[in-house]
Amino acid sequence: MIIDFQAHLFPETYIEALRRLNGDVILEPPDPHSGMTYFYDKQLGCRINTATFQGRDPERRIEHMDRLGIDVQVLSVPPPGADRFEGEDALVLARAANDAIAQLCRRYPKRFVGLATLPTCSVQDSLNELDRAVNELGLSGFGCYTNLNGKPLDREDLFPLYERLATYRTPVYLHPTAPLATQAVGLDIMPVLIFAWAFDSTVAMTRLIYGRVLERFPEVDFVVADVGGVLAFFGQRAVNIYSGRTEEVRLRYGLKENPLESFRRFYVDTADHPASTLRCVIDFFGPDRLVLGTNYPYGPEEGCRLVKNSLKAIDDLGLESEERKKILGGNAARVLRLDV
Repeated sequence: MIIDFQAHLFPETYIEALRRLNGDVILEPPDPHSGMTYFYDKQLGCRINTATFQGRDPERRIEHMDRLGIDVQVLSVPPPGADRFEGEDALVLARAANDAIAQLCRRYPKRFVGLATLPTCSVQDSLNELDRAVNELGLSGFGCYTNLNGKPLDREDLFPLYERLATYRTPVYLHPTAPLATQAVGLDIMPVLIFAWAFDSTVAMTRLIYGRVLERFPEVDFVVADVGGVLAFFGQRAVNIYSGRTEEVRLRYGLKENPLESFRRFYVDTADHPASTLRCVIDFFGPDRLVLGTNYPYGPEEGCRLVKNSLKAIDDLGLESEERKKILGGNAARVLRLDV
């Protein structure tokens, strides 16, 4: 079974609610040069992501999956999520997204698995919506972002949410979003999407380790988009810096294990990275911690180009059969507890 862990959807009802609310994040008119539509964040004063309205027709989506050999897509709302809204607006957006994704999963239960969006401005609202998403809607995890409206993931007021996720044993999928580095990069959305999002993912993973979230909630599996930022590429540098300071780090942060080993407990997806990149990632995380991701339906050919690229990269690794099966679907099935 081949499972795509990074497959996105902006449901029509979600976009309609976002337009109606006219909150801190809005949709710009299409760019006159590229024709693309962007999300604009009033607080940051810049664009934060590209909107895609591809992939909304489920029959067309399944046709693509069949043609490309994808058995199951794990559906999530790409940024911006409900986290960037406040109060009742956040709850309205979260419910719109979750209802739409759940409806698609119920209609095609063998093809789609859904992740919930939560109104994280309120932990209590998030707990209530998580309960509804799991128990009533049948969604299979929390589609989170690498920061929640600029706030880190290791702050203690989020611990009740992690406790509830641990009770359900549902995974958390971390997708990069507008990072704090957005303003520092400052030029345009393009360098932010290329470099700053990867930095934000790496910071999020680091905070989850040093904030002892992974240690306190070992029942929660964290899956990080886009090969986990730059962590794998700086693995040796991390080893060099931590060498001789292991006890100091443990005592200072109250960690029970070497943080380098903790980092290897994350799962990461492969979305549209070539084999040369994935070799480095496998060296750091190991084949048991990689899941297929494609970033569908972004990109050319109605999103199919990135799927082809992602599948080719895994083929080009020349893996043993069992390792290949794990990355293409076995690891994801275990995290999502799917009966395959």
